[in-house]
Amino acid sequence: MPVYPQSITDQSTIFESAGYPAYSDGSYHGGIDTVHNNRLAYAPASGTVVTAHVWQGGTEGSDSWGNYIVVDMGNGSYWLAAHFTAQTHTVGEQITKGDLIGTQGETGNVTGIHTHWEYWVGGQSTAYRQDPSPLLGIPNGRGTYQVSWDATDPPGPGPGPGPGPDPGPGNIPVWLLFKIANNRR
Repeated sequence: MPVYPQSITDQSTIFESAGYPAYSDGSYHGGIDTVHNNRLAYAPASGTVVTAHVWQGGTEGSDSWGNYIVVDMGNGSYWLAAHFTAQTHTVGEQITKGDLIGTQGETGNVTGIHTHWEYWVGGQSTAYRQDPSPLLGIPNGRGTYQVSWDATDPPGPGPGPGPGPDPGPGNIPVWLLFKIANNRR
């Protein structure tokens, strides 16, 4: 079985629950959905946060993605990561490939915990959607894949005070709670 180098999970496998441009039933899907065993999602590429949407509880319009970020990689290329448990980012923030960007959640229009990824080339909107699999480093198709870490350094605890114990599945690390609290002030 091939092993795919990537920087969106620090686990050895990744489950892709929906591919681009269609769900398994043939209906349209604008990105790739992934599920990570520990629910932590990492940045597929470096850039600047240009949108940091805070979910308002809805399932339509921009709220359909729940808590999400859009990152400008330069040259008219953007990526989106959506459905996080909380919004921990701010517009203008610099993100580096491999940075912890959030905990997978069920915010917005979802049927289960996952991260929805999109890749836009040519402009900052869904009108510029492309297959995100080259950006993510995994195939475009539903299934479970063996993966390896390819960012410069192995993933750390993110932009917090330093390493700490693994909070366990479904729990939010303490440093992330502090960041959320500080963003609400």
